[in-house]
Amino acid sequence: MEGGSADDTGTSPLRLEHRPGIERLRYYAQRWTIECFFRQAKDQLKLDGYRVRHMQAVKRYWAVVLLACVYSIAESRQNLSAGLELLRSRKGHRVVEFIYDAAKQDIPIDVIKKQLRIA
Repeated sequence: MEGGSADDTGTSPLRLEHRPGIERLRYYAQRWTIECFFRQAKDQLKLDGYRVRHMQAVKRYWAVVLLACVYSIAESRQNLSAGLELLRSRKGHRVVEFIYDAAKQDIPIDVIKKQLRIA
């Protein structure tokens, strides 16, 4: 890292044991917010099954995660949980409307299932 290592900033746990108790508490307080975000992103966005090994893949992965979070929050004008609930609800409504419209047009159920990728 330019200008020094991560240890110089006091944000690395590698040398945390050498720091006064209050600095350790500050570090863990900052870290807690990050950990809560990671857990929420993994649980609610269902992104906990992905494994990436290359730096470019890691960057792309987090770009997608952050984009999904920002979009969800912007759509709901609330928080991530509310945004995801809103978007999932909209998706459900669109599926119901699609099925209803297809039934009105006498489209066979097998065709509808195929289009929904559930056949």
